[in-house]
Amino acid sequence: MDALDEMKTKWSQKCVHGKSYRTSNLPDAIRQRMRLHTRESMKYFWASFTLQIIVYALYSHALLRYMHDPMTVTLSVLGIVAYIPFTHILMRKFKQLALTKPGSAEVSSVQHYIEQKRNILQSFFTFKRRYEFFLIPVSSLFGTLLVFKIYVPGGPLDNLNGVWITMVITLISCYIAIRRENLKSFRAPLTELDKLITEFKEDR
Repeated sequence: MDALDEMKTKWSQKCVHGKSYRTSNLPDAIRQRMRLHTRESMKYFWASFTLQIIVYALYSHALLRYMHDPMTVTLSVLGIVAYIPFTHILMRKFKQLALTKPGSAEVSSVQHYIEQKRNILQSFFTFKRRYEFFLIPVSSLFGTLLVFKIYVPGGPLDNLNGVWITMVITLISCYIAIRRENLKSFRAPLTELDKLITEFKEDR
């Protein structure tokens, strides 16, 4: 807070219309705070993208290796299709978050710059929570069926109890992991960005 007040004092002579702080000379302290607050989110984007590449590779491997088995082909294709919208939005939001820079045509003030970053992050987080209600159960089902189809004698139809037990364990594990992931990579960074925006509003 003290660092922010000091910077605003130094900028007071450079205000536009008395209030808008230009970002052409955005102080290093603001950049550092922004990097600090969005670091975990950026780590999530990279980790999630890597995980999805692995998922696509596994589905593609099953598809090509067992291409003469209709059930395996169907599950593999549906699994890939289920992930495509998530991957598309993930990469689009990651690009927006990474390329939004202070001093660009879209950003006229420090506060506006921070708000843009915050809105991009919130937009993806909202999409993520909603889409995962569909993606996680569906991908867990497809993955479980494929494992039993390929590796368990008799396949899923002869091992229904095993399929359901595996599904329940998978869903519980995913729920715990996603909850921790959301807190670390989205809720905490968004809270810190909100605090930073509030500091600007209170001092204007």
